[in-house]
Amino acid sequence: MGRKKIELKTIECPKEKSSKYSKRKKGLLKKAEEMAVLFDSDIILLVFSPTSKPNLFYPHSRPLSGILEKLSNMSEYEREERFDLSLQEDDKVIELAEARELLDENTSILRNWQDPHRVDDLARLTIMEDHLVSILSLIKKVQNEQG
Repeated sequence: MGRKKIELKTIECPKEKSSKYSKRKKGLLKKAEEMAVLFDSDIILLVFSPTSKPNLFYPHSRPLSGILEKLSNMSEYEREERFDLSLQEDDKVIELAEARELLDENTSILRNWQDPHRVDDLARLTIMEDHLVSILSLIKKVQNEQG
């Protein structure tokens, strides 16, 4: 059986773009839902409309927080290996990269708290120490207020 080659063309007319986008988005979301159910897998789909409006899709049978937690537990290397993203460098991509960097940093800090004896970076130890000092001062403040 030979495969039929599909030729895609860019749509220039804004009204036609919007109309096609709406129709195709519904089909795409339906396919994503089918895949999530069929393969019992987690799916998050972020689609930007022709007007740059973001649309986030995830199966309602799985909480978004659980899916994001799985993603945050992956190392940066794993995420880069699994997600071959070829994105253009624009403001949204830069924001996404900054958010990803912040997520990686916070994930790393949380991992440090799980095994503080393995931390060998003085800057990280200082951050952890500052956090502990602020927590202890908050505890003392609450104790003083309670008498």
